[in-house]
Parts: sequence; C-alpha cells; structure tokens
Amino acid sequence: QAHTSQEDWSPDVTPSLWAKVGDPTEEFPEWSQPIGSHDAYMLGDKVSCNGQHWVSTADNNVWQPGVYGWEVID
Repeated sequence: QAHTSQEDWSPDVTPSLWAKVGDPTEEFPEWSQPIGSHDAYMLGDKVSCNGQHWVSTADNNVWQPGVYGWEVID
C-alpha cells in the first residue's frame, strides 16, 4: 500500500521530522550549525569551515570552529 497521507510533509515544511545525513566517506564535511544535542559534534569529529580543517576538542560541541571547542589541523 502506498503511503500518501502526508506526501506534502517536505523538509522545508516539517523540519523536525527530517535529519540531514552527511556522506560518511567525506573526511572533512562542511560544518553546519547544530540545532540540538542530537546533532552536536563529538570529541574527534572533523569538519571543514572557512577554508580550514578542524577537529572537535569537546563532546556535545555546538560552537562554530574558531570560536570554542575546535582545533585547526593541517
């Protein structure tokens, strides 16, 4: 049976029902602002931000790289 009762519940209309999933093969995915504890960065997570590569130095990190909780790496 096709599920069509909420076919208009797209991410832009109901963002709380959707989660962004990154490419697990990408070593330094682009940083994005966490919206809660469920998507905060954990200790050792790697990201790319403002042309640099960063590693998180804290669990539950919601700060932008360069502000707090991140170390730039080469």
